[in-house]
Amino acid sequence: MIFYNKYKKFRIENNIDLKDVSRRTKIDLKYLHSIERGKFAEIPPVYVKLFFKAYINEIGVDINEALFELDSFLNQKPKIGQKKISNDSSKEESNFFKKIKGENLFNSAVFIGISLFLIYLSISVNSNSQISQKDLENELRITKSDLIEYYSLRSEEVLSIDNISNTLTIRFKSNIENYIFFYDNFSGKEFFIFEDTLSSQSNTFTEQWGGEEKSLLIANTVDYELILFSENSYQDFSKNIINDFPVEVILSSNPYSITIKKYLPKN
Repeated sequence: MIFYNKYKKFRIENNIDLKDVSRRTKIDLKYLHSIERGKFAEIPPVYVKLFFKAYINEIGVDINEALFELDSFLNQKPKIGQKKISNDSSKEESNFFKKIKGENLFNSAVFIGISLFLIYLSISVNSNSQISQKDLENELRITKSDLIEYYSLRSEEVLSIDNISNTLTIRFKSNIENYIFFYDNFSGKEFFIFEDTLSSQSNTFTEQWGGEEKSLLIANTVDYELILFSENSYQDFSKNIINDFPVEVILSSNPYSITIKKYLPKN
């Protein structure tokens, strides 16, 4: 497992909310998401180690080991002190087994038995600690209450929708991990796009719209497209909803229009 996925897995399994990490460290959520996706190029270079160290400290894992893994990932030379620790650890481990062998504490049969038990235990633990589909969905989901609690309205724009004569098809495509909620006052429909998408899983949300008031809550509008089309109409709103943070798109009729609300994190 790649090291940054390991830390994300650890955080989820220990019920540590990334929004809480952002609030306590004052690091924008977009940078924390970049850390957990290994997209370190999206973080200003001078802040990469600072943000990563704050994140690691907040979730409660070994900072030295994490920094060593980050250095290796970024193709940087490991620090001498860290390398020495690794060597000392290897020597201690070697001395430990030499001592065991010298004192003849275990015979070969017992050693094999213990080895098999440890292998079984490792498999059992790994099996039980897999991140479930529900865990991943909870990480991506954003709700109206999240908008109220964690975000403030950045801007609001109303655009017209032209040449409406029949049902429109709404198509939202995302090339990165994302969450879309399509809803009205009575019901809603969720759609998840995971970063480790299987070839059989779609990264495109498609829904029909007949003119009733509907809303789209979109978690991420960084690498995406939003298009409304019918037999005689095609309108691309992709450029209008670009935002590093959640966007709410409200579809209305009489007259037909699309309201775009962009949000920013509070503080």
